[in-house]
Amino acid sequence: MSIPLISGLGFTEVSSAGNLNDKAGTSKSKLPIQFFKLTDNISGNLTLNDDSAHKKIILDTNGKTLLNPNGSPLTTNSNTRLELRGSGNVQSTLLTSTATQSSTSHLGTTVFDTSDSSQIVVSDIGTDLTVEKYIDTAGNFSYNGSTIDSSGTTTVGGSTPNASTIFGSGSSTAYGINTTDGTQAARFIGDTATSGSSPVGNGYQLYIAQIPPNTVSQLRMDEYANIGIGGYSGSVGGHNRYSGTSNHQLNFSGTRRLWWRYVRSGNDRRFVFTNNLAISCVLSGSDPYNNVTVASGASNTITTSNSTDGSFNVIMTISGNNSSFTPARPYALAVVNNGSGEVNTDSYTGTLSASAL
Repeated sequence: MSIPLISGLGFTEVSSAGNLNDKAGTSKSKLPIQFFKLTDNISGNLTLNDDSAHKKIILDTNGKTLLNPNGSPLTTNSNTRLELRGSGNVQSTLLTSTATQSSTSHLGTTVFDTSDSSQIVVSDIGTDLTVEKYIDTAGNFSYNGSTIDSSGTTTVGGSTPNASTIFGSGSSTAYGINTTDGTQAARFIGDTATSGSSPVGNGYQLYIAQIPPNTVSQLRMDEYANIGIGGYSGSVGGHNRYSGTSNHQLNFSGTRRLWWRYVRSGNDRRFVFTNNLAISCVLSGSDPYNNVTVASGASNTITTSNSTDGSFNVIMTISGNNSSFTPARPYALAVVNNGSGEVNTDSYTGTLSASAL
């Protein structure tokens, strides 16, 4: 395409990203008509500053592409409208945005870049990790933590992490029972007949890991409120704190259902992602999201189990085309022009990108 010699016309060939005013040069950039022509495919952004001397501005793609993988391909801040011409595609090809928090103690809100304020909120959730189970057995039952752990039926906390080993593999040296202090000790909470559906549990509770050897010879449960009274009172010889170094012992006649409980609390981390884009996106990174699709305007929640780790690395990815245009325009996480000026496309025949924002 030849450029006629017109008084007041500044003609500039453009082969790389950058500022168009600078490419034109100090004197030429002051001419009233600015004509910019692409002579090569460009990766990046072309910026145009406002200049009161400009009366007409043309950017001819000349069959070349202007693609920006990191944002908007154009930033025109000129008060004079930029006329886009030619058949070369002018597109943002930015399809991903990443949000990262490396601190395991992180709590709060993190906003994705170029995402219309899509965000992840991390919060702390207190959890009840109580485990309760019963063991049906005949009289004179000797036990330690491993015995309780390997026997019986869990009635509460079956989904609690490590519920299957909570009585038998803890940090305490007291008979292998998993406990760290008197408020979270494993305890014997009562007996019922084998048909009983729940422990008595409303009165005295024997903290089995907190009574040292030889300090209590026998705890008669019918001497303490609400345990051992009624259904089998009189048949219980005693609840004996075994004086040896390896076991506790319960003395009774017949077959009883013995109830045990370990009460503790834990913390989970809740991750809530909210998609503020105009289209759906896919979350990946495996920490904590792995190939999760979230619709426009929707949220997705992941709660980690028994964890206080609030760190994450999440990649938000979009795809697809906006078919309301002919030809369809590929979606991107940026607008074509992120400047304050106007872009006219009446004489443009290429394909622009469509904003997902």
